[in-house]
Amino acid sequence: MKTTSTFFKLLFGALLLFNIVLVSILSYMLLNDKSSSFMEAEKITIKDDDTGNNRIVIANTKYIPDPIVGGKTFQRAYKPAGLIFYDKNGNERGGLAITDNEETNLNALAFDYQNADAIGILAQDNKHDNYFRAGLFINDKDLSGKPGYNIDRINLMTENGNASLIMKDHNEVPRIVLKVDSLGNPTIQMFDENGKTKWQN
Repeated sequence: MKTTSTFFKLLFGALLLFNIVLVSILSYMLLNDKSSSFMEAEKITIKDDDTGNNRIVIANTKYIPDPIVGGKTFQRAYKPAGLIFYDKNGNERGGLAITDNEETNLNALAFDYQNADAIGILAQDNKHDNYFRAGLFINDKDLSGKPGYNIDRINLMTENGNASLIMKDHNEVPRIVLKVDSLGNPTIQMFDENGKTKWQN
C-alpha cells in the first residue's frame, strides 16, 4: 500500500512538473513570436463538433448573426457588436451586446430561457440628453413558448439618480417598490393588482 502511494505521488509530481515546463515553453514561444501576438477578425465562430451548429460567435456589427429561437431566425431590434452563446441545437441562449448608435450607448449581458431573456444586466446612457440607467432585470419564463416573450418580475436599477428595487406580479404590475431618489429620500410602496397604491412609507 505504501509503495502504491509513493508511486502515485511520484507520478503526480512528474505530471505537475511536465505541465509547468509545457506552459513555460508555450508562453515563451507566444511572447517571442511577434507574428502570433495579435489576431484581428471581424467574426469568430466556434462550432459544435457533432452537429456543426454555432456554439459561440464573436462578431462586429456587420457580421453579428440574427437570433435563432426554436430553429427559426428572427430580426434583431439592434445590430450590436458582441458575443453570442448557443445551445447544442444552435438556438441563442444569451450573450454580450455592445450597441452604439446615434441616440444612445447600450451595453447588455443576458442569459436566456429557451424562448426569451431570463436575466440581464445593462448599462445605458443617451448621447443627446442626460438620461442614464443601469440595472439587473430578472424575468419569469412565458410558458406559452412564444419566441421573445417573457414576464418581467424583478428590476434592481438606478435611473437618472433614482435607485430602486421593483417586484412585479405575473401580469408585470409593480406590487412592491423600494426606492431612494436622487435627493436621498427613501420610500417603500405597495400596490394592488391594478397598480393603485395600498400602502406607502
